[in-house]
Amino acid sequence: MRLAVAQTQSTIGCLEQNVAGHVALVRLAARHAAELIVFPELSLTGYDPNLANDLSRSCQDACFSQFQTLCNSANLSICLGFPLRTRGLPRISSLVLRPFAEPVLYSKQHLHPDEEPFFESGTNARVTIHDNPAVALAICYELSVPEHADRAFAAGAEAYMASAAKTASGLEPASQRLSGIAKQHSAIVMLANCMGGSADFLCAGNSSAWGRSGQLLARLDGESEGVIVVDYRSQEVVTGVIP
Repeated sequence: MRLAVAQTQSTIGCLEQNVAGHVALVRLAARHAAELIVFPELSLTGYDPNLANDLSRSCQDACFSQFQTLCNSANLSICLGFPLRTRGLPRISSLVLRPFAEPVLYSKQHLHPDEEPFFESGTNARVTIHDNPAVALAICYELSVPEHADRAFAAGAEAYMASAAKTASGLEPASQRLSGIAKQHSAIVMLANCMGGSADFLCAGNSSAWGRSGQLLARLDGESEGVIVVDYRSQEVVTGVIP
């Protein structure tokens, strides 16, 4: 089983352009035999809470159809970040499209205080987004909430993947926390971070992967869109970037 994270530079509100960039990264991960790829927080629309309501989508939105076709043909599950439309405020969500199977929805349950005026928390009962190995997903701020990881591993998670929109100043504590989770639970841990402008801050890339001893296995830079692919069993790593 090979797990992948994608590093994107999404343009806020430019769905068609962002979809094209995501497709290129999925194909890159597929060439490295990945079986699950996780994209950053709100990657399809870009991270801007002020526009989240206008940019929100349902799980049946047409933008997901080509990804479903792609995941079927590549035998690859695709975890996409987007604002989920609800009857109230939108939810920061990830839709996991699976080959020839119903999708899995995960919505962020622990919001950062700055997000609370714009989003509502998810109420997911589901802990993992993928089986064999069991993969738990954290969306950005959730990785810093100890009970989130504790619940995931108590429920049998074997890997922990974070979908984020982190600045340079936020990367160091996030990296320390994720390395600690890897070591504590002897698990593969990965971070999918975006680059470029998001709302009123800059995301810093540096998507990463850690091995079961908490050691850094790979890290992308802050300038290139690309993927990290980790073999779950051997911990062998392959990276690739979009030219």
